[in-house]
Amino acid sequence: MTLMHIFCVALGGAAGALARQALSSRFDSNRFDFPFGTLAANLIACFALGFANYPAGGSQFFALLWGTGFCASLSTFSSLAWQLSQMMRKKRRAAATLCFAASVAGGFALFTAASSIIR
Repeated sequence: MTLMHIFCVALGGAAGALARQALSSRFDSNRFDFPFGTLAANLIACFALGFANYPAGGSQFFALLWGTGFCASLSTFSSLAWQLSQMMRKKRRAAATLCFAASVAGGFALFTAASSIIR
């Protein structure tokens, strides 16, 4: 891994982390007791990663900046897992199930849609 590779991952990662924080600050609130910010971040990251998942014309630097850096730091499984466990602890099983299903199925659908658009 070269210094340029590291720079691409770091730059994309910083931008993704800032976007993730902005979504969390804006949409994860105690008012609704549902992790809308985490859900939005994960769905956006899956859709955005679908655009990076094409072999023709994509450079290694773009893949590192966008996929490994931005999309990876924008999405967060650990926050989702923690938020789901908190919902289960509060006996909000239906909300936890909905959030889990929307994250997994929605993320896959958006990734697939973006991959299809770009081809």
